[in-house]
Amino acid sequence: MKHAASIGDLARRARRRLPGFAFGFLDGGSGEEGGLRRNREGLEAVRLAPRVCRGGKPVTEASLFDQIHGQPFGAAPVGMGNLMWPGADLAVARQAARLKFPVVASTVASTALEAIAEAAEGQAWFQLYCSRQERINRDLLARAWAAGIRVLVVTVDVPMAGDRRRDVRNRFILPFRPGPRFLAQVASCPLWALAMLRSGSPGFPNLARYGSEVQGQTLAAFIMAQIKDDLTWEDLRGLRDLWRGKLVIKGVLNAADARGALDLGADGIWVSNHGGRQLDSAPSSVEALAAIRAELGSEAVLIMDGGIRSGEDVIRAGARGADFVFAGRAFYYGAAAGGEAGAARAADILAADVKRTLTQIGCPSWRDLDQGYLWG
Repeated sequence: MKHAASIGDLARRARRRLPGFAFGFLDGGSGEEGGLRRNREGLEAVRLAPRVCRGGKPVTEASLFDQIHGQPFGAAPVGMGNLMWPGADLAVARQAARLKFPVVASTVASTALEAIAEAAEGQAWFQLYCSRQERINRDLLARAWAAGIRVLVVTVDVPMAGDRRRDVRNRFILPFRPGPRFLAQVASCPLWALAMLRSGSPGFPNLARYGSEVQGQTLAAFIMAQIKDDLTWEDLRGLRDLWRGKLVIKGVLNAADARGALDLGADGIWVSNHGGRQLDSAPSSVEALAAIRAELGSEAVLIMDGGIRSGEDVIRAGARGADFVFAGRAFYYGAAAGGEAGAARAADILAADVKRTLTQIGCPSWRDLDQGYLWG
């Protein structure tokens, strides 16, 4: 893994090691994947203005919700991550513990939130897809709190399943159906197939105790069968009352919605177009971030994900107004490319890029990064 120079290198290796349906699930977006492309185009359009002769070595620590993190980035929630490689979720969580950055355990992770929290050693958050059943929400929040998690992320941008065409074309249906195409893809990736044979097919342990079953569905359809598709501000207010820790609302692209979330007591806004996996015509996350920051001013806590492939992207997002940045695919490209070593390489690439970019632009620390480092 030490020869991988970028997240792109890890993604290319992951493509070679994974069956088409698994890589397509990780790599794909919705519709014709315009939102996916715009995330990258939006970040690449951000130009940084270097300052020279500044001296010193930059500090990469970032303060968020009364905690100091070693890096200004974290690992975003990823559903069914162990499909990429057995133990991928825990491999990513261990990197969070090693480099002191947050990792967000998803409701539909393929590892129990308690195990992720233990591996992350105090760095874990929990992401909730609000269930149709109040008792499930209450129990998930109680489990997260008991596991030592103090930041809750509620995803609000999935009123219905995204149009995940790669999944449909690849016939990525749960549980796996061993038809000719499926078997051919698996046979082309013997290392992955052997690893899965040893570990067993990934499931949904966070939901298993509530009787949830996956039958003849894509993952997106399964999620929609479980979550509340008519979510309202009153539902969020109820979660605010239930949760004693910090509350972040994820999936916001509109300044009015961001203000509404803050008004009901949210501690932070997570600007995201769901990695380009929901609405094909949505703006890029970094475009929405800039607009929301301009509207809300400097006091609101704004988090962003979407298209992050390097530490330089992290700095671009920070200069556009992000208080903290998350990447999802980047870590799982690494895990797919090389298991634990690949996840570690992904984390190290991002961390080295962040420090290098801050040095190149003459910025002494993440907390000093602002629009003054933007070109134009």
